[in-house]
Amino acid sequence: MSIGVHNIGQGCVTCLDHDEHYILTFPNGYGRQVDILSVIFIFNALSILTVPWIELGGECSISCSKTGYNASIVFHTKPFYGGKKHRITAEIFSPNDKKPFCSIEGEWNGVMYAKYSTGENAVFIDTKKMPTIKKKVRKLEDQDDFESRCLWKDVTYNLK
Repeated sequence: MSIGVHNIGQGCVTCLDHDEHYILTFPNGYGRQVDILSVIFIFNALSILTVPWIELGGECSISCSKTGYNASIVFHTKPFYGGKKHRITAEIFSPNDKKPFCSIEGEWNGVMYAKYSTGENAVFIDTKKMPTIKKKVRKLEDQDDFESRCLWKDVTYNLK
């Protein structure tokens, strides 16, 4: 009762203000309708299904070759019974250190909390309070044939 997309490869994000390049890997994506309660009566099964949801799962990494800082991130999938959706944990490391100077936990689409090696605890980020920034995309007629919106325009039209 689910579908998974396993992302391979890596991405590069450039922070122009600091001339830093971050190499990152991606979590897997899942479309779920799992919380299934099955009661088996001799040859029959009764299933009660919940509302489907999208979740991320798996391990990712982020590293900066210029500074040497790196992070290890785990997107936790919801357990079959109980548990919470959208959980994340992460550890951030200084260059050449084996022990993280910061550990993060929370929900990737909600509030994440940081615990520093100094013992300090703080809100790392609250995604619900972040402003939504409208993406800037060139007009369809100004895009090349294989740019995403141009390439998928017929699919997008028919989905709408």
